[in-house]
Amino acid sequence: MGAGIPIAAAAAAGGLFLRSRYEEKHFVTENYEIRSEKVPEAFDGFRFIMLADLHGFQFGDGLKGLKKTLVRLDPDAVICVGDMILGDPGADMSAAFDLYRFMDRRWPVLASLGNHEQRLRLYREDFRDMGPLYEAELAKTRVHMLDNRSILLKRDGGSVRVTGLTLQRWFYRRHRLRPMPAAYLNETLGKCDRNCYNILAAHNPFYFRDYARWGADLVLSGHVHGGVIILPGLGGLLSPQVEFFPEYYAGHYREGASDMIVSRGLYMHRLRVRLNNLPEISCVTLRHLKRKDRTADGDDIQASGL
Repeated sequence: MGAGIPIAAAAAAGGLFLRSRYEEKHFVTENYEIRSEKVPEAFDGFRFIMLADLHGFQFGDGLKGLKKTLVRLDPDAVICVGDMILGDPGADMSAAFDLYRFMDRRWPVLASLGNHEQRLRLYREDFRDMGPLYEAELAKTRVHMLDNRSILLKRDGGSVRVTGLTLQRWFYRRHRLRPMPAAYLNETLGKCDRNCYNILAAHNPFYFRDYARWGADLVLSGHVHGGVIILPGLGGLLSPQVEFFPEYYAGHYREGASDMIVSRGLYMHRLRVRLNNLPEISCVTLRHLKRKDRTADGDDIQASGL
């Protein structure tokens, strides 16, 4: 009987390892519907894809499965919310470039920066020509890089503002969440136009309350990779800040009148483990909520198919 315990433990560990390897390479589509009176009637039914945390991963098939899924979903736009590359010196960035080019030929693509893209800018001596290469490759596309700036999506006389937030590096430091100064978002992004429906692409979700106070109606985030292991009834286990059971790890959250969607992301960084935490493509549909149905400065672009 004593010998059976180590064998059973080894079998369980092996099973968990195989399951983790399976989840690493098999993404799913999660569907979200966001209802708000502020969504213009013209944008009722507007559907976009949110992608996060690719970290340069190819899924073993050169992104063929991911591309096929995107074509099947055929969104009105794509919003990437950071860490599409792996921010390590010498890392291969070709997967992100390939995916951006593929999407750019089909849909309007908006992108904000995550902490991995920021590393290319912050540590130029370590990353050498990776920063200029990243910028040069994106310059060949029509991808709208929202580096602390906004853009208007227009449709049949209605408009939605999308803003990309690039947080300074100390907001990503480990072990302790640094409080956000009250004026930080106004100083970084400008005052929010609350007459417009505002989507904020902010890679780090842990400042949701600050984003809501600024005026974001919908926040799109990633960064947490689903908390690595999702425990039923407890949530994600570990954040990139090395904090257990982070408040925001995946799914749909509410703060007052503001919504936030946190993607589980498409891959991981150093801790390459996933359990009960399949990679995610987020498919988001906006709905205009009529008042009677209610329950308890940027550039202009035309959204696809409009």
